[in-house]
Amino acid sequence: MTALVTGAAGFIGSHLAEQLIADGASVIGLDCFTDYYARDLKEANLAALRRRAGFRFVESTIQAADWPALLPGVTHLFHLAAQAGIRGSWGRDFRVYTAHNIDATQALLEACRDAPLQRFVHASSSSVYGAGATLPLREDAPLQP
Repeated sequence: MTALVTGAAGFIGSHLAEQLIADGASVIGLDCFTDYYARDLKEANLAALRRRAGFRFVESTIQAADWPALLPGVTHLFHLAAQAGIRGSWGRDFRVYTAHNIDATQALLEACRDAPLQRFVHASSSSVYGAGATLPLREDAPLQP
């Protein structure tokens, strides 16, 4: 199995990549180091991965990534990259959020359109269920962003 993980320098992305490698997969990690979290924190998330055989890191936005070079051989794609912090998505940073969350996801889906992936997993945010969501959440819970 060869997996590509977007948002690989994030907390969840780096831990997913570590587990995939522990399970025997090869992993390509992609991240653009947005400034929402300090780069040092994300580099720390990647430190152990960078030493692992079977891990390759690509620093790029999703929109600028060389998908024809990255996708051959990839069987599983985990899309975890996003601009975090839903409160900031309105107002002066609106364009940052649409670029990293909406435009990037569309670009990734377009890039993968003809790729023979076995799985494409897109992780979202619990914010889409609203403040009054009952825990634990179910997959069919109503969306109330």
